[in-house]
Amino acid sequence: MENNFDFEQEEQQISLQDYLRILYRGRWIILSSFLIVLLATAYFTFTTPPVYEASAKIMVESQGTMERALFNVNYFGNQTTLITNQVEILRSRALAEQVVRTLESASYRDSLQIFQPNDEGEYMTLRQQVTWIQRHMEVAPHKESDIIEIRFQAGSPFEAAKICNVIAETYRKLNREFNRSEFRELRQFLERQLREKGEELRKSEEALKEYREKQKLVSLDDATQELISRLAETQAQMEATLVELEAALEQKKNLERQLEERKKALSVEVTQVASPVLMELQREYARKVSEKVTYETLIAQEKVDPQVYQLKLRSMNNQIKAIRERLKEEANRIANTSMIADPLMIAQNLVSSILELETQIKGYRAKIEALRDLINKYEARLALLPGQALELARLQRQLEVDQNTYILMTEKLEETKISEAGQKENVRIVDMAIEPLFPIKPKKKLNLLLGALIGLGLGIGLTFMIEYFDNSIKNPDELERMGFPILAIIPEISTNEISKKIFSKNGDSGFEYEEGRLIETRLVTHFDPKSPISEAYRTLRTNLQFKNIGTGTKARAVLVTSSAPKEGKSTTVSNLAITMAQMGSRTLLVDTDLRRPVIHSIFNLKKDKGITNYLLGKNTFEDVVKPTIVDNLFIVTSGPVPPNPSEILASDGMREFIQTARENFDMILFDSPPVIAVTDAAVLSAFVDGLVLVIKAHQTQRDAIRRTKHLLDNVNATILGCLLNSVQIEKTYGSYYYYYYYHYYNYYGADLKRRNRLKIL
Repeated sequence: MENNFDFEQEEQQISLQDYLRILYRGRWIILSSFLIVLLATAYFTFTTPPVYEASAKIMVESQGTMERALFNVNYFGNQTTLITNQVEILRSRALAEQVVRTLESASYRDSLQIFQPNDEGEYMTLRQQVTWIQRHMEVAPHKESDIIEIRFQAGSPFEAAKICNVIAETYRKLNREFNRSEFRELRQFLERQLREKGEELRKSEEALKEYREKQKLVSLDDATQELISRLAETQAQMEATLVELEAALEQKKNLERQLEERKKALSVEVTQVASPVLMELQREYARKVSEKVTYETLIAQEKVDPQVYQLKLRSMNNQIKAIRERLKEEANRIANTSMIADPLMIAQNLVSSILELETQIKGYRAKIEALRDLINKYEARLALLPGQALELARLQRQLEVDQNTYILMTEKLEETKISEAGQKENVRIVDMAIEPLFPIKPKKKLNLLLGALIGLGLGIGLTFMIEYFDNSIKNPDELERMGFPILAIIPEISTNEISKKIFSKNGDSGFEYEEGRLIETRLVTHFDPKSPISEAYRTLRTNLQFKNIGTGTKARAVLVTSSAPKEGKSTTVSNLAITMAQMGSRTLLVDTDLRRPVIHSIFNLKKDKGITNYLLGKNTFEDVVKPTIVDNLFIVTSGPVPPNPSEILASDGMREFIQTARENFDMILFDSPPVIAVTDAAVLSAFVDGLVLVIKAHQTQRDAIRRTKHLLDNVNATILGCLLNSVQIEKTYGSYYYYYYYHYYNYYGADLKRRNRLKIL
């Protein structure tokens, strides 16, 4: 008969109860993982050296830099870029090296870890010390403010606070020296120029004096003197413009050097980076500057009305200012486009500054060209003078030019000295670091909490992983999803408890042992009939009695088998036979496991004169049927083990034996070998009304069950149902019906004993 069990039902959605059952089965794994991880976390947390962190705050201002001082060169960067630059400086190796040198000369040097030997007695090198400072320091700018916070971590509160303060103070000093160094370089440049101009002025004075003494010429006429004064003023302006041009070129060179350090991959020179709008604006700026210089000379020649001159000059200044503003916008736009993309904002700022300086340089050059044209005109007019007067005029003009230039350079030098002396620091320490009261590492509470969570999560993960790879049957719900009807659920038999009951009933009688364990402990239905296990076997008996086979009749000849060895089929069929006999039915238990017979050992009988003797014609039916200690229960043992069990079981004698047994007994039960191991069960299934498949919880694999069903389907065997054996109550969380059943019968058994004691009294 084909068994129409639907194996696709196994793919049903897993319920929450299944997840809870899995967690309950793996509770010891979860608990062990939780404790191991928590204890390991606690050990490392409480044995790790503490780490203290001290912090100092500094404020960076955008005022007081060189760009706002001489020649009105503006700084085009924003405050965000400035803060970013200062953060990078604080993280630099140069600053860390200076900090190490400062700590080296400190009085508390020997109290710092950085100067202490390691476990091998080796001291850190300068490079290692610098790396140690950088690794333990953290620089964090505060958003939307000019504040930068410096944090330093060390093994003691004293060390953390001291080193943090040294970092802040060292940075402040370096910043101050850097700001003053710009003025120092400009001052040195002006001093060199002033010495040169002083020497030129001395030579001019001596040359004029010698010429006057030699030629006996004291002075020139008023017109010539006026012309010489104008020429001297114009040439002095050109000299001053040349100085400004040289300073701008020097500053541009310095900025380009900084940009080169920031951006090595710049493919074109900054002076070549321009848009058509920028180039046109630069040309317009140079032209306006030239026009202004030319127009300024007209008032000196008294060719323009002073009021008209002032209005025109103001208009020119406004136009030049407007062009400069447009140049700034265009330079910033170019600096922020992809033409000069740079990962650091300072590179864009440098590009913008260089472009602005380039515009100023072009303006200076245009002014110099305009002044040079005026000088050429004045010199052409002087050339018309007589020879002696011309030479005297030239000497006097050179003297005035040198005097004016010397005075201008002296004024610029004094302004630079004043600016250098009064240079305002743009870095101010807001909060000095103080010794922290508590360590920041290890965070004991957080570590323990994380350890507990990780341990719990690891345990749950291991539980579900083991469950995923475990392909065995664990609870009746899995069998139901596979489509098998469940006849009964048998809890795991406690050998110790049954042994106590046997000894209490029979004393130290001579029982047989199998591998050191009492064979009789399998007969729980006989020695402990009120136990939950016995009641479970009675449930199996009841379900079999009312189980109709395909013809509508009740099954009288039943085969009990399993898919693999060691699943409890012999124990099951023995207890089932006892429950049948206890009900009053004449029951015959036949041991047809001719490979490894065990029924005779369970009932303490001899296996001679068994089923093989009958099938071979050596004994009659009455000779092989043996009574037992249980009323209404008879057993046919296996007899001698034959060399060909399958052929003997498939003989006509087996059919005759079953027919005779049906005539003399109400119920016939057969114990057979496992289905997958040998073909004996498949052969016997053709002679019986149906078979019961014994499945051991946490042992029988799903693949083995599928293979067993396939083999039985091939011989049209009738599977009456399955029995889930050795179910562990504590591992079957969620089977509430069995939980209450177990406790109910425990209570029932205890109450029965109490009533028996009362009757005795």
